[in-house]
Amino acid sequence: MSKAPTRNPLAVPKATPPAAAATVSPAPSAAAPPARKKARKRKTLTEYAKDIRELHWPSVTDDQVWSSETGGFAIVPRTAGMVAEVVIREAHKKMFNASSAAGTTYMTVWLHSQASGVARIESEEDAAFESGYGGERGVTTFRRHLRTLKQMGFIDFIEESRGRVKWILIFNPYQVVKKLHDEGHLERQTFRAVSERAMGIGVSHELDEEEGGPADAAQ
Repeated sequence: MSKAPTRNPLAVPKATPPAAAATVSPAPSAAAPPARKKARKRKTLTEYAKDIRELHWPSVTDDQVWSSETGGFAIVPRTAGMVAEVVIREAHKKMFNASSAAGTTYMTVWLHSQASGVARIESEEDAAFESGYGGERGVTTFRRHLRTLKQMGFIDFIEESRGRVKWILIFNPYQVVKKLHDEGHLERQTFRAVSERAMGIGVSHELDEEEGGPADAAQ
């Protein structure tokens, strides 16, 4: 009869090999967002205008053109020329049945404007000459056109001694143009031309047109 194998008490039991760890595949990383393009800085109007000048007139330098940085300028509405040469001429003829060159005086007043709608006339003789009225009757013509502009609603002024005019108040020309149109003193076509120009420079709200007003009835 065979003997059972004797167990050695000093023997170290064999370690059971650990189970193989499960291989975990890494989660797919989220796609990186596309790099944002750097916003392109828009050029200012001054920079754009200079680029145009250098493109078409490359030989002209800064000292050959006028700049507001040199001073001696007036802030004038971009529609002032249209108001002076078209609106005032047309409205005056409808109101007084006569032609008038008061538009040149209107532009002179604007070029003497300071702030808060106030213009200062230091010398009526000089202002009359600027408006194209020379000679002995220059000041008389200048004052007459100021009175015309006042009657039409474009300005107001204070007469000092001997009828001299120094301070002139300039009303918002858009409001005056709209009033002239509403009262039937301005053709609808002319009013729309001013409105389109106002729209082009971002001030169309000043001339919001109302259908069916007095001007429509007058057509």
